[in-house]
Amino acid sequence: MMKNIKLYFVLFMFGWLTGCFEDEGNYTYSELNPPIWVQEFNDISPKNIYGYAGDGEVMKFLGSSMFRWEGDSAARAAEVRYEWKIGEVVIGEELDFEIPTDELVEKIGMKRYSNSQGEWGTFNVIEKKTGVVFPARLYVWIYPRFAVNDWFILSENGGNSKVSVIRRRVVSEAGEKVWGYELNDNVYKQINGHEVPGKPLDLVMETSRDVSPSGACVILTDQVAYEVNSQNMEKVSEVKDQFLDGEPENFNIAIMREKAPQSPSFGEGAASFVATKDGRLFTRMRSANYLSGKYLTEPYYIDAKGYRITKIGHSLYGGMIPCYDEKNRRVVMATTWRVDVNESGEMGEGTSVYKTRVIPIKEDYAVEVAGFPEGTEVLYLSAKNHISWGYGGTTGLFTIYYNDPTRSTENTFVGDFSYDNRNSVLTYMGFERWFRLPVKLDASSVFLVSASQRDISAEVNAAKYRDFYTVGNKLYYIQRNTGYYDKSVRFLEFNAEFSSKITSLAYAYANLDQLWVGCEDGNIFAYDITNIASPRLLFKKNVGGKVVSMKQIGWHTSYEDWY
Repeated sequence: MMKNIKLYFVLFMFGWLTGCFEDEGNYTYSELNPPIWVQEFNDISPKNIYGYAGDGEVMKFLGSSMFRWEGDSAARAAEVRYEWKIGEVVIGEELDFEIPTDELVEKIGMKRYSNSQGEWGTFNVIEKKTGVVFPARLYVWIYPRFAVNDWFILSENGGNSKVSVIRRRVVSEAGEKVWGYELNDNVYKQINGHEVPGKPLDLVMETSRDVSPSGACVILTDQVAYEVNSQNMEKVSEVKDQFLDGEPENFNIAIMREKAPQSPSFGEGAASFVATKDGRLFTRMRSANYLSGKYLTEPYYIDAKGYRITKIGHSLYGGMIPCYDEKNRRVVMATTWRVDVNESGEMGEGTSVYKTRVIPIKEDYAVEVAGFPEGTEVLYLSAKNHISWGYGGTTGLFTIYYNDPTRSTENTFVGDFSYDNRNSVLTYMGFERWFRLPVKLDASSVFLVSASQRDISAEVNAAKYRDFYTVGNKLYYIQRNTGYYDKSVRFLEFNAEFSSKITSLAYAYANLDQLWVGCEDGNIFAYDITNIASPRLLFKKNVGGKVVSMKQIGWHTSYEDWY
């Protein structure tokens, strides 16, 4: 029986194939003349198109650069039409066209800009007669008005402050596409319609994803602390209005920093630390999704000694923040810690919450961070990463610059120390050290230190071993040795001349391959420092008044500096 079934199946297939052969010639075939694409525009390698939002910004969609025709191109072009789509929305039907970015955003119904994700689309060449579609894949990046790699600049503006923006854009020079830098002067006033009152103090970056995907920035002066959207610089709040029980009495902010959430997937939110002119410290702990969290109206309590916080130092994104308590001449560490909560006491009913934590260092080894001698002047505090072995996780390495009159009246001291957040103790790994600078610095000096843990380029690695400091209009750097046990350092002058006193320094935070120098006369110099011995000037701009702070916006990670 099985053999018969197999035989019938073979005969059936033979008949079907014979029918197919006999049907030859029953169809009309047209020879396709498809566009010859300059590359394979598919999901793996789509045509990338870039655009920025904002008044006057346009996006260009140039199909003519994507393909050519074989044979009579003019005749073939008359036989087809074009269609540009983002998602399911047709945005244009010309071979080449321009459209204002803001109009495009409205047309596709885009609600929120992202720094890390584009929009999929297609460029379709469609044969009019047959309707045959020849598609090419697009990936369209639509950035906010102020986007990754742009810089916010805070400067003096008569008796007020102003915020300008230097934007990094691709421009055409001598027929070639190159990176250029354009200055948008006094942008805050243009957008918000009023001045920023007071003497400029700092620009403070906040993760604040509730404000925008790029977070927020606090414009800090001696009169106000305005929180603005980092993507469009619209004012969204004032720090004085972000307190749980109303603004504290005599609330005048002098310094503020944020500890970005290192582990948001575990429920950790961002923590902010604000010090007032009289040294009081106020804190805020936000939820992981930024939907809650206000500053406590009561000042933070450290211990029975009291305190007066006059320095809040530089940190890694998500890392501990070193602070200086001038009253007790000691270093305290601002961070967060997780607390287990179980109201009912029942097994499985508990949860965890994060809280702010400010811990005094109660012991020291090579550096007197638990209690400096009377008369000590602390100039700068920062996280550091020039010794890789033994540090990381809950243990951090830090650097402090200070003047100790009991040891020298002619030199500033530099001290390296480490701290373990988990056990709340100073650690001793054998690498703690101190050394003297060949000069005595004062409060007018500016410092730039990196704690980056990224190892993606030679310049990132070099920055680990280098600290910048200024004396007037001169820029110097400390070059540490890369050997674990080699404590030797060199003191070198940066090979460039500046027009006036240096008042601000900044790194391009991701690769640390650019050094930006702001001056008292309003000049800003940007250098490519891939070769530190031979820096290359990228541009020089002037914002018209003393440059106080320069911050590059964009996505940070827990391995990068949180400038």
